Amino acid sequence: MQNINQILRSDLLPKLIQTGNFVGWTYSIDYEYALVMTNDLWKYKALGIPHNCFLVATSLNPDNMANSPEEDREIILLRVIGSAKLPQDDDLVRTKIQYFQERKEIFPNESRDIDDITQNQLQFGGLKCRVLGTFFTDGDELWLGSDIESFATAARLNVYRPHGDALVTIVNYVDPIRKHSMVEDAQRLGLSGTIQPFRVGTVRYTSTDRLHRRDKRAEIVEVFVQPSDFLARRTAVLGMTRTGKSNMIKQMVSVVKKVADESKAKIGQIIYDINGEYANANQQDKGALADIYPTSTIRYRMLETPGFEELRTNFYEQLNEGFGIIQRELEAAKRVTTDYVRAFVNLSLDQPDQREVSDYKRWQVRVAAYKTLLYVAGFTPPGGHRVKFNANGNVQSLVNGKATQALPDPSQGLTLDQSRAWFLAAREANLDSPLPSSTSGKPWVDDTLQTLMDMIAQKRGASGFISGHRILADAVKYHSPRRTTEVADEIYDYLSDGKIVILDLSVGDARIREKVSTQIGAKIFQNSMNIFVEGRTPPNIVVYIEEAHNLIGRGMELTETWPRIAKEGAKYRISLVYATQEVSSMHPNILANTENWFITHLNNAREIKELVQFYDFDDFGESLIRAQDVGFARVKTLSSPFVIPVQIDKFDPEAERLRVAKYEQK
Repeated sequence: MQNINQILRSDLLPKLIQTGNFVGWTYSIDYEYALVMTNDLWKYKALGIPHNCFLVATSLNPDNMANSPEEDREIILLRVIGSAKLPQDDDLVRTKIQYFQERKEIFPNESRDIDDITQNQLQFGGLKCRVLGTFFTDGDELWLGSDIESFATAARLNVYRPHGDALVTIVNYVDPIRKHSMVEDAQRLGLSGTIQPFRVGTVRYTSTDRLHRRDKRAEIVEVFVQPSDFLARRTAVLGMTRTGKSNMIKQMVSVVKKVADESKAKIGQIIYDINGEYANANQQDKGALADIYPTSTIRYRMLETPGFEELRTNFYEQLNEGFGIIQRELEAAKRVTTDYVRAFVNLSLDQPDQREVSDYKRWQVRVAAYKTLLYVAGFTPPGGHRVKFNANGNVQSLVNGKATQALPDPSQGLTLDQSRAWFLAAREANLDSPLPSSTSGKPWVDDTLQTLMDMIAQKRGASGFISGHRILADAVKYHSPRRTTEVADEIYDYLSDGKIVILDLSVGDARIREKVSTQIGAKIFQNSMNIFVEGRTPPNIVVYIEEAHNLIGRGMELTETWPRIAKEGAKYRISLVYATQEVSSMHPNILANTENWFITHLNNAREIKELVQFYDFDDFGESLIRAQDVGFARVKTLSSPFVIPVQIDKFDPEAERLRVAKYEQK
């Protein structure tokens, strides 16, 4: 077969008409449907007419275009969606029944079989086809309108089943306007050079593919997709488990990586790996993405694991991020009901300007008390962690008077054990008389510090008992003492550098997984939006979410992270690829903003009902439920004007390794 670009450059009408594949005539047509009369012999010569296959209808003679009237210079594209009843069908059915009633044997003698005239009449049948559009030429370019301009009731349109190059042209058609915009899109996204379309699979109409794919006369037709369709767009990969969703996502990751390599651009990719199949090699896929791109992949996991970065937050180092998690946990547990808890969740850990000496010193004391509270609540500190703050001589003297042993000067640093003893003693001293401040008229212990010390001591006043530091226990599982930077910012830096980040979410608490995942998604969106607002260019980022119904619920508010990424992310160069088997569980805003669809087998009518609201998927409802073949997908992309049934190629990790090796040698 010719190169795909050579075929598409010669898109003239005669190329779509293959007289050897004649299958019949239209006997009725309107703006939505065409009814076609066909014959068993014609169908056999054209390798059958599978359900959902493409047909073309025209009155053009490809060998005599010069004498064709101008009004006839168009080709109507059809899709077979069912059978149609011919006027004489009832009479033929009676003939068949009478014939069968008179038969005495299972295999009758041929000489006593039905007569030739009747046999010929029985071979005719009708097809119901949906009108997909009209091909026509303008200058030297082929155009496809998404409808028909008019129809002649008396017209006799010849109908053909396209094969080979004609079918390649149909399934890979991109209109001239979109071709031009793809160049602009590539430039806008920072991609240099000519970005070539990539093969995603081959045309496959039905699960039973004996004639149209396996017959020696059949020609396998390749289906290509434009890379620019995915960048800064939304893509759905839908289907039941083990029907090829993960394979499709691996294909996308490899294509985006190839585009980035060839265009010398940085395109970050982050995969929310619910089942751990991208981060870890398994027998079925013969290689994980991390093995294929060892120098470009960073893996994260909730637990400490060799080869993985820590996904959790260090509450001692990332103060505001950790405190934000504590606030959310307390609110989720409905603990913000007492005065001291309300005071605690409203405290600020923001660092003031160091030139504001009094405020800065108070902040140092507050941070030291907060870290001490974390320590007594069970948050394991980083090795050798110490706190420092200033206390005037009078305060130190009063504190040491209450301590059971002499305590070091806090400005020289305290261990967290010493800090606990210091603040407990400071609390006792302050109960007797407010500790004096040497720099202002304010008391040394303000309301915020008093709340923190009360929680450390689990007391209010002299004897009132409170839960104190124990209310922080639910947040301990989000903490890791091994982190040195905030995980979401670190991941964003990797993505900005064009790395592939895999979040292995197959281990750890499901609730933590959801919250950490959303936190990272929010950071990606917020950082890219801030860069855009500042007038700079955000990095290209592709976000892949497996089992998306677990993270992107139907009941989410439009102001939440994932609906906002789906609706606004394209503006900030954020692409969203989500995979799920529960279409009906997805947020409707995300579905409504999806440009690309890859759909395999779905097993119930509710999911199909949700799906058929979009594009022309209604034509494929029955086959989506019935056909369970792995990788048999119905594909609608941004550039494609209609849905195409495709057998998705199997991802080949060895071939991709070889490509990467050759690229790195350049």
